[in-house]
Amino acid sequence: MMSAHMTKKALVTGANKGIGKQVAAALGRAGWTVLCGARDPGRGEAAVRELRDAGIDAVFLKVDLLDMDTLRAAAGEIGSHHRDLRLLVNNAGIPGDMGKPGYEFSVEELRTVMETNFFGPFELTRLLLPVLEANGGRIVNVTIPTQLSEFFNPFAYKVSKAAFGTMTQSLGVDFRKHGKPVEIFAVMPGATTTDLNGNSTGRGFKTAAQAGQLIADIILDGREHNCEIIDGGMWARQTP
Repeated sequence: MMSAHMTKKALVTGANKGIGKQVAAALGRAGWTVLCGARDPGRGEAAVRELRDAGIDAVFLKVDLLDMDTLRAAAGEIGSHHRDLRLLVNNAGIPGDMGKPGYEFSVEELRTVMETNFFGPFELTRLLLPVLEANGGRIVNVTIPTQLSEFFNPFAYKVSKAAFGTMTQSLGVDFRKHGKPVEIFAVMPGATTTDLNGNSTGRGFKTAAQAGQLIADIILDGREHNCEIIDGGMWARQTP
């Protein structure tokens, strides 16, 4: 667990819009300094200006999950100027074609989704682990349900997030086994209206602001969650 006296600094990927931006905002309102990771500098800087206008201490950091050079550069920047980083929120991702049957995907299409949603976050996690470990930090992965469902079955997205979930639990076991003072867990915020799903709406859908606040609330709940994949809706119902 993180000690209360330390600087509270987090990196949130995909923080230029949607859930990521709202997680950054919620953490900022709770007193955190937020490094806003985004692949597009213009959009990332615009989001940072908006967050700063709301009184949040925010900094842009270029993070393109398809470009390992940007991940190494981001890790270098953090190692030089943000060695007090305590939290990594792996939020950024792409859906692939959510309406296409799995058997119609090409390997190239599937590879792009896997590289963005799994290989990129894994590499960023690996690169930042020494800093997070030094600070008794946490890694939080934003994910989706991947079990059998006839109503929610986006092939590439679910395959990539299934790997993401395995990464979460496997790394958590290794952290515990080898005594590393860092924890990793995942949060499923539930159906949320964002650009990722074409701004779909419906019964039970959250706004991005509601999903971002939910994720932040779980991060800040004071409990240990290593290896857990948390259903945000269930967590909210069980929390007083």
